[in-house]
Amino acid sequence: MVRKFSLLLSLSVFLIATGCNTGSDGVVPTGKADRGKRLVTENAMVSSAHPLASEAGLRMLKEGGNAVDAAVATAFALNVVEPNMSGIGGGGSMLIWNQENMEADYVDFYTAKRAASYKGMNYDEIGEDDFNLLSVGIPGTVDGLLQALEKHGTMTREQVMAPAIDYANQGFPVYLTLAQFIVDNEEKLNRFEGASKTFFPNKDPLAVGEILIQPELAETLQNISDQGASAFYEGENAQDIIELLNAEGNPVSDIDFSEYDPQWNKPALCGGYKNYTVLSAPLPQTGLYIIQALNILEDYNLREIGLPTVSAEAFDILSSTMRTSISDRLEYVSDPNWRDIPINALISDEYADERKKLTGTGHAIEEITHGYPDSLSISSRTNECDFVTFAGNRSQNDLNQNETIYAMSNQQENEHPDRDGRGETTHISVVDASGNAVSLSTTLSHVFGSGAWVNGFILNNSGFNFSYLETDDEWVSNHEYRIRSSTISPTIILDESDEVRLVIGAPGGGRIPTAILQNIIYILEYDLDPLDAVKMPRIFPNRDGTEVQIEKGFDLSILDEIRAMGYDIQSLSEGYARLYLVSKKNGQLIGVADPRHDGEVRGY
Repeated sequence: MVRKFSLLLSLSVFLIATGCNTGSDGVVPTGKADRGKRLVTENAMVSSAHPLASEAGLRMLKEGGNAVDAAVATAFALNVVEPNMSGIGGGGSMLIWNQENMEADYVDFYTAKRAASYKGMNYDEIGEDDFNLLSVGIPGTVDGLLQALEKHGTMTREQVMAPAIDYANQGFPVYLTLAQFIVDNEEKLNRFEGASKTFFPNKDPLAVGEILIQPELAETLQNISDQGASAFYEGENAQDIIELLNAEGNPVSDIDFSEYDPQWNKPALCGGYKNYTVLSAPLPQTGLYIIQALNILEDYNLREIGLPTVSAEAFDILSSTMRTSISDRLEYVSDPNWRDIPINALISDEYADERKKLTGTGHAIEEITHGYPDSLSISSRTNECDFVTFAGNRSQNDLNQNETIYAMSNQQENEHPDRDGRGETTHISVVDASGNAVSLSTTLSHVFGSGAWVNGFILNNSGFNFSYLETDDEWVSNHEYRIRSSTISPTIILDESDEVRLVIGAPGGGRIPTAILQNIIYILEYDLDPLDAVKMPRIFPNRDGTEVQIEKGFDLSILDEIRAMGYDIQSLSEGYARLYLVSKKNGQLIGVADPRHDGEVRGY
């Protein structure tokens, strides 16, 4: 009891001290009610879903590391302190901006499954239930983070992983969100002895303020720190995962682990919005939604029309644009190694002009279906991306030059529960003193993933479901592994001086891209303070009908106007699609962590 009190006191003093900087190191104070949620600095910034994780990133920056060093340290720390949302048993992706070289790089380390291991399976023999481990794929987080560190970082594995190992060994106080998720997922977590002992010591769920210590995770992280990614993908750890999954009917093999490799050959998508250059996630992540929707919105003078909380016209423009881009997301976001997608057409100005006919009409269209971009004659891209160098001298055409589309519908792939906001994820935004930036999203998919616990960590349930493939043609691919579509959309926006203006991303399943889009518009178009932008009530429309879910805060006088347009307005509880961002303007960095959650920002 004395040890618990002492550790709690020391951590509380530490967090209060780091969160209440009153002006040293260039920090400008923020209102007391927003402590930790908004921070203004002159040098560097980290925004993440937990204060200890942000502190790990700040430590790297202060020790001379760059944005990638800080992002990797923050991600490993989140794997410890936010085990319900991410972990080394999951995957994700990272968008990197190198200011000196004007270079964008992207690594896709989302959970993948090797097709050969699943072809010919009789899925009827496995059956379907809430805890089916067939959904578990090869975790990409460890390899993805370490490859990014080696390629773009300046620090060692030992340095960037030290904070995460310390948090796992020493423990940290359980916070409100984690405590609630533990209670809500009791059945899932108690299926595996390790998870049960970790989160339900003495058969009771960990309560708020109790210390969560994870010695098995600390040992696994230490092995990775000492030996590199091989400690995870080879030897005892890999065999432990394989044995567990094989026992549950998942045919994963040691070849699946040994041949797994993060994908660096997908250049970031690039587009423009007025005087800004927009970099976002390539397929099968959902940057195309961000760029396409901004293309549609570009010609509207939203600032003059007014905020959607007080203007029915603005509400209609934003809602109809989001519905239109959602319909294309659901149809076309898929693994480009397995399905030819006309991505350049989807984010073209010509296609935006065509899709804009469905937006801002003053009445809610009953159903908005996807478009047919391959039917248009697309000119070459405009010059908003000409100054950007894509790592490896790649261009957006490298993987996305095909204009044909396989007959298979993408709808099956988008039946995954994260499409409506039930999935969970985490996000990190970083800007360093040299102007470099990282936007990084990682996930287990569902809260606590599959629930399967191995050597201190939870395994994902993010793998593609190969039972959807019914014909031999659908198994044709130029890659051994398949990655399912995901709504994660790490995004970096550059200003007219070709410097970082905004780094943004979010967790929140199907609501991720809509939340990111709204906040980009609030910051760039309406010129709101980033925290005000994040606090703005959000709009979550439905492609298949006129229902629109909204948060509290809309002027009552416009709700009747909105209904008269044909929108079916429904209330939405707060919580999903939490934003973590860093904005740069007039030489100052403003970091924001969404007040809807437990995250905090750190900077100097």
